[in-house]
Amino acid sequence: MLNLSYRYDQNSSSLKIDGIPDVSIGDSTDTIGILSLWTLQIIGFPVLEGKKEHLKKLMQAVLQYSRYYISGIRKTIISNDNIVQITPLNNKHKLLLTSTKTNTKPLEITLDDSELADLTRCFDLLRFDSRVRIDWQIENDYPLKRREIYNSSVKSTFYNYLPSLYGLLIFLLTSSALVLIPTTTNLENIQEQPK
Repeated sequence: MLNLSYRYDQNSSSLKIDGIPDVSIGDSTDTIGILSLWTLQIIGFPVLEGKKEHLKKLMQAVLQYSRYYISGIRKTIISNDNIVQITPLNNKHKLLLTSTKTNTKPLEITLDDSELADLTRCFDLLRFDSRVRIDWQIENDYPLKRREIYNSSVKSTFYNYLPSLYGLLIFLLTSSALVLIPTTTNLENIQEQPK
């Protein structure tokens, strides 16, 4: 049977999948219905590969994280089996991949915004490619709940004002301490008073 291969390239990421048509459901000869191999190259990091389930988990986590991030919500996303975790890291994004093989250290990948956008774009290209008929089990996009957006904006506002609040607190504590310390003039007046 004909082995098919498709690539999805962006500036910093390149995703390649290999597979064959699933004749049991009537796939055409140019359609991948059974995935046999995938590789992902992110510039500066080792080439990633694995089973179909690993790619599913990676796609689910990255796409969900990117959706929240675009909406202004910085939220950690962890796959249900803890294989994939993506979390905000200062002004970057930390992708932590845990291998299912024993005695293998987790791989940590740090992405900036453009690299995250490239990776997300690769997954979107694969997800909506009509030549690939695989159920990636990715939830349909739905409007974020007002509560999620409100909670995020409240937290963001609080953290933006946090340095100012610390500064005000230090100023008040320092001022209070200075008021309580007697000055030299006051000590001289006390000593000169008649007994």
